[in-house]
Amino acid sequence: MASSTVTYQSVAIKYGILVGLAHIVYFILMWVLGLIENIELSFISGLFLVIGISVAISRFKRMRNGIVPYFEGLGIGATVGVVSSVILALFLMVFLTAFRTGYIENLQASALFPDSLTKLSLFVLTILYGAVPGLLIAFIAMQWFKRRDHSMPGQM
Repeated sequence: MASSTVTYQSVAIKYGILVGLAHIVYFILMWVLGLIENIELSFISGLFLVIGISVAISRFKRMRNGIVPYFEGLGIGATVGVVSSVILALFLMVFLTAFRTGYIENLQASALFPDSLTKLSLFVLTILYGAVPGLLIAFIAMQWFKRRDHSMPGQM
């Protein structure tokens, strides 16, 4: 792919889908292992967002011959966060409807979610819990990637 035709949106959407799928696989794994009631473990999946955004910015930088504009890097992080969290939110709605209707009560019982939690508010919170950290993670990552002389190990 030529560097002039590569857009940050295409890279971000690709990695957003991959991160979203990783969230779903992790959630299903927790469910199968009987760990779904331990709500705190679900926040470990935030590492997928950190890794996905870092790899997406690195990939974009490589495809653009070592140059990543600062705001495009922030856009990658925000887009990866939004896309992955929308995928997870849609999955959660299917999961709550088809497999585990009582899961919302588990979330309400934890101190991490309000007692008035509904499916709609869970949907919105899931998206916010991906979008806002996505932008913050990109802000942190861009401190490394914004300079031309910084590269990931093994890149030349």
